[in-house]
Amino acid sequence: MGAALTRSAQWTAAAHGARALETTSLNEAILKEVIVFVEGFIYKHPQEANYVFVEPLEWKTNLDPSAFGSGYVVSETTVKSEEADKNGQPLLFLSVPQIKIRSFGQLSRVLYIAKTTKLKEAQACIEANRNPIAKILGLDYNMINEINEDSSVLTLLDKITKDDDPEGGIKMKVALLLKQLDLHLLNRSLKNVSLEIRLNPGTVKNDIELLKRFSGKGEQTVLESIEYTSDYEFSNGCRAPPWRQIQGEICYVLVKPHDAETLCITCSKEGVFLNGGKTDDEGEINYERKGEIYKDLVTLLRGKSAKFSENMSQ
Repeated sequence: MGAALTRSAQWTAAAHGARALETTSLNEAILKEVIVFVEGFIYKHPQEANYVFVEPLEWKTNLDPSAFGSGYVVSETTVKSEEADKNGQPLLFLSVPQIKIRSFGQLSRVLYIAKTTKLKEAQACIEANRNPIAKILGLDYNMINEINEDSSVLTLLDKITKDDDPEGGIKMKVALLLKQLDLHLLNRSLKNVSLEIRLNPGTVKNDIELLKRFSGKGEQTVLESIEYTSDYEFSNGCRAPPWRQIQGEICYVLVKPHDAETLCITCSKEGVFLNGGKTDDEGEINYERKGEIYKDLVTLLRGKSAKFSENMSQ
């Protein structure tokens, strides 16, 4: 929930300068791993589940107060948990649509209550709390940074058992669990990246030329048309402007399937994806990625055009 989210998850600019998680298979995998971790926390680590966060995790929820049952005081627009901290403050407080949560136990219960919408709740929470570890452990708490790859579990557990402060010991255990989750997420991300096939200008050009040969009018063609947005090819085989080549982009193509609107597609070393299309101003391209990255052009088109997929299978 720390480095893995900032380094490995795929973020995009959203309205008013906010940042949002993109809709990609990697992000979905990371969210599901976080959900599994949080859902099991209350059963696997019951003592740590009661640890009270330094600051609450807060986000806009889609949950309705009526979804909460026993263990909560519910009104038409608010919910508060009967479970409270030593000062009597509830560990969960919902005032539609804002929800504030201050323990893993309450986070776990909220995911259980969310049921089929738990993925959306997890995403909303992560997007609204870009540094959750700071809120959970405190900005002045450097324990998570002290836990590095060279720190053995036995060394850390020894440090915990020697801690005279029981709350400090629980806090250390929570820090260790978060660090283990972070390393797990990073490994999951690296595994995902290792499975991706990097493209190059030669393979992209071959795919486009092959698709051109089987495009045109007629029921048996795979596409109506496919063409580059630029006729100029650099010596390295790329058609993207130099400042976009730095981002790994190779070229841009306009593709007209038989059963869909024209698609403006970016071909890059990382894969192939839809971009924002051509703008009205002088036909400039909106380079921002829209949606998932596909391993190649054919895979993207299979996902966007049933007719293309059907004709390619013949």
